[in-house]
Amino acid sequence: MKRLLGTLVVVLAVSGCGAQDKPAPGALGAPADTTAPAGLEEVPPGYDESPDGAQPVRDEELDDAALTALLRTGASAPADGHCAPDQVRVVLEGFDMALGHRYTRVVVRNASRRTCLVEGVPGIGVRGAWGSRFVPEVVHDGSGGDGEALAVRPVRLGPGERAVSDLAWSGDLAGAESEQASLIVVQLARGQVPVAVPAVVGGTPLDIGQFTTLRLTPLRAAG
Repeated sequence: MKRLLGTLVVVLAVSGCGAQDKPAPGALGAPADTTAPAGLEEVPPGYDESPDGAQPVRDEELDDAALTALLRTGASAPADGHCAPDQVRVVLEGFDMALGHRYTRVVVRNASRRTCLVEGVPGIGVRGAWGSRFVPEVVHDGSGGDGEALAVRPVRLGPGERAVSDLAWSGDLAGAESEQASLIVVQLARGQVPVAVPAVVGGTPLDIGQFTTLRLTPLRAAG
């Protein structure tokens, strides 16, 4: 079972991911692409078996390099001029189900005293409860929950203001006997360390598994 321990996980993330055959800009180990196929060939044998031995490093103890190495895709926004990770708080808010899909929202709140910008599709990565780096398919969805096309434009966030990206997941979901997501990392701009977000909504863990398909919309001002 793959572990996320120190710099070793960065090496694993760079060498084991087919989408990273060329050097990626920005933070060490961060992918350049904003979409990704399911990494069916990237997981080791026995990935679907609960590991024996020592427990993995806890989610809250992961350092910047380990958080960055979890990213499956990178943010579409450039690094300059955008909200920094220490300026924001990111949570998952709301839950719904329809036609085989699950839905929640990635909510980014400006927790600083300075106005900053967010835009485009955030980068995303998932860590499992057994310590694995998940390799889901990640795609973009250019429409909102009402089916209307979403404009991609910068969102200026004053102190306390929020922006949202809809997150939907479907396909190969985690079950009772498989590893389930425990942490989601969200990158707001290229080159940034992602923000860590527990994979829980209203006390209920999300049933995202290794090869679940994730769909993200561009960030927009919260209504």
